[in-house]
Amino acid sequence: MEIATEYAGKEVCIERSGGTLVRRKGIYIVHLRGDYEAMGRQHGELAAAVCGAVVPLYMNDLVHKLVAHAVPTFSAPIAATLKGLFHWRNRGELGEELHAHLGALAQALGFAPVLAERLFTVPDIFHYLAGRSFAVLAPPPSCTAFFACGEATLDGKLLIGRNFDFFGRGVWNSNNAVIVMHPDNGQCFCWLGALGVPASGQGLNESGLFVGLHSKFTRDVSTKGAPIFSIVHDVLAHCSSLDEAVTRITARPRLCGLSLFVVDTKARTAAAVGFSARHAEVVPAEEDVLVRANHYTTPEMQRFEAGPHPWRNNSYGRFQRLVELLEEKRGVLTAEAVPAMLSDCTDPFEGRKRVIGDTLAALHNAQSIVVSPDDDTLWIARGDYPVCHAGRFNGFRLSALWEDSAERCDMPDLPGGGHLNESEQFALYEYEQAWSAYMDHLNTSDAIFHLLRAGEHQPGEPIFPRMAGLLLLKEKKFALALPLLLKNTEHDYRSPVMRAEAHVWAGRCLDLLGRREEAVSQYKTAAAINAFPVSQAAARHCVKPFRKWSLASVSPEFLVGTALAKY
Repeated sequence: MEIATEYAGKEVCIERSGGTLVRRKGIYIVHLRGDYEAMGRQHGELAAAVCGAVVPLYMNDLVHKLVAHAVPTFSAPIAATLKGLFHWRNRGELGEELHAHLGALAQALGFAPVLAERLFTVPDIFHYLAGRSFAVLAPPPSCTAFFACGEATLDGKLLIGRNFDFFGRGVWNSNNAVIVMHPDNGQCFCWLGALGVPASGQGLNESGLFVGLHSKFTRDVSTKGAPIFSIVHDVLAHCSSLDEAVTRITARPRLCGLSLFVVDTKARTAAAVGFSARHAEVVPAEEDVLVRANHYTTPEMQRFEAGPHPWRNNSYGRFQRLVELLEEKRGVLTAEAVPAMLSDCTDPFEGRKRVIGDTLAALHNAQSIVVSPDDDTLWIARGDYPVCHAGRFNGFRLSALWEDSAERCDMPDLPGGGHLNESEQFALYEYEQAWSAYMDHLNTSDAIFHLLRAGEHQPGEPIFPRMAGLLLLKEKKFALALPLLLKNTEHDYRSPVMRAEAHVWAGRCLDLLGRREEAVSQYKTAAAINAFPVSQAAARHCVKPFRKWSLASVSPEFLVGTALAKY
């Protein structure tokens, strides 16, 4: 087998310690074999040869970056304390197989095994922080998916469409990988993720189970329980039916809240298992369809929900829009139609196309996939964030992945949705650049520059001046923020909440400039709109001015295009 030495932009075919890696259509196809320690070593050596430890090190630094936006001076010790605490309390939950796997992976990549074990609990830490009302320290709502078959599709074919939303622009999407594990004593399963990372937000196994993770924000969290990646690994490695998966997911206490979107492709059924640390709900498919975003379904679980209202709106909006699209396609849905659904740009609250906002095509879409077991095909989009806007979804034969048959692997591709014109693409690129500058490089000035550039390409899109104004407000540059926030009040918002928010933010900026009479005028306008919870806050501001110290609880959030704040 040829051992590659320079891999950028090339089709790759390498072998390390019995594991193999090929790069086809820009996607890494990795096969790991043996016991868990051997598979960890193979994964680490293959990743080291191609991209090094760039992806796991990026993920390991995410807690630090999130904390840095709230308390920059103490971000490093706070992040280290959180990762140390969760590792210390939950190391025993990993089991011998995962301990051996993570240790070998870490050593092959050149870092301490404890780092890999701590990395395994990073998603749990995110959701723990969200549940403890530390919204400024937590990730935004992430992931949307659907299952459809029977009367919902053409010829009854089973289809899965999924957007995996996560951080890591330029890192995760540049190292997209299908990581197939062939354990000595067990069934084959694979992670659809990134090279060098021992788990991901979705995977499938040779028994026909597909599993996808969906963020949930709940107050019922704990520092002691089963890490989410450990639960998903157990489902993929040991379960062969939906009932087995549900039993295993709910068998032991967990750390935080998520939903596992589980499809049993052989039984042609699905369920969303939404859970918190100590409670769970099982939502089955109805009328051959199941849709999931980031909110709970049952009253029993909704009573624990946490998170600011923009997060809830975003989840309900994506859910509503995907349900609408599935209803429009009921009985005629095909795999070819799914990329356009996953990259849809309609904001249901505004009732119109948006470049970014409460849309299925989320800012942080890291992977977009379509699965058709009846066609024996998996399609994976490849491109810049949002990946769902890629020009094509690359096709791979599912059975060839289990067989490690490279010559049978390729299948015809699907065309992308093609929703954006050239001007919209440029604007979206600049918005992504702004998010990267703010999130990954902690550079607010660069973020504002790119937001203003985005506005030049799409002057009618309010999200760009709004975010620039909010960033300037957070930086205490009130005079510069004011014209942008006043411009935001002139937009013809159809959403009452967004219309009220525009006036509240303008009023808050005026308060901070000492222009109280003008601020009250803005607050009265917002209060009259009657949009909970923003109008209630506006009414309070009519009596009590907004003060500088309140900016500590304000967190600009690029995904939803506004700032998270206490209302």
